[in-house]
Amino acid sequence: MEKKSAPDKRKNRRLGDEWVDWDGRNESTEADHRVFLGLAILSTILLIVAAGLFLWLIYPRLAATGHLLPQLFSVLFLVFSGILLLWLILFLIAAIARRPMTRIIIIPQMINRLLSLVMATGKILGISQDRLTNSFMKVNNLIIGSRPPRTTSEKLLVLLPRCLSKENNIRLREFRDNYKFQMATVGGGSEARLKIKEIRPRVIIAVACERDLLTGFRDVNTHIPVIGFPNKRPEGPCRNTCVDLTEIEAVIKNCLIENGH
Repeated sequence: MEKKSAPDKRKNRRLGDEWVDWDGRNESTEADHRVFLGLAILSTILLIVAAGLFLWLIYPRLAATGHLLPQLFSVLFLVFSGILLLWLILFLIAAIARRPMTRIIIIPQMINRLLSLVMATGKILGISQDRLTNSFMKVNNLIIGSRPPRTTSEKLLVLLPRCLSKENNIRLREFRDNYKFQMATVGGGSEARLKIKEIRPRVIIAVACERDLLTGFRDVNTHIPVIGFPNKRPEGPCRNTCVDLTEIEAVIKNCLIENGH
């Protein structure tokens, strides 16, 4: 008797560009915020060690030129290491205590560089990019949520994916009607950028898969604060995805400055 093959879950759905390599399996990408923080510590230590090793390798050549260059490079190494470690400590405190000690920890360019460094380390260790992005978004939301950016309803933009379930869409439209914020359903990064250019929001709340969130965050984070929520995919990507509506509503209310909300 012939064994029936498992149904191909990729059929009867329009996959986004980020999911063209999907093999039909439903693997959880949920990850605790400590995954990203742990790799952030490891990545920073590895970067400092690599810089120290580089200095050690070139030190004999520097020493051949006299005392000035070896001393200069040694001081630069110590200053670089000290600033990096201090920033990382403040970043960790902000994420764990949820109370930023200073705005320096959320310099967008620094966050993006740390994100790229952690992603590179995770790739070497075989940790999926989706899990790391999921963990990073939790860290980012903890830090941003501890001192949420506040704006008027017309400058708060909520971006949703096309694959969101009907029930979630209905509830989010009710939130929009109640709180009067801007909301748009987009099919990818290009549409999202056009909507952002049109509305020029001061704060963005984005719901999407980790792959779209990572790309969008890197593009937008340097000039607009982004609070991202990875969607849950019980049926796989790009079909009937869902999100925690209680979390979304709480963030919306915290970001609005109007009285009564």
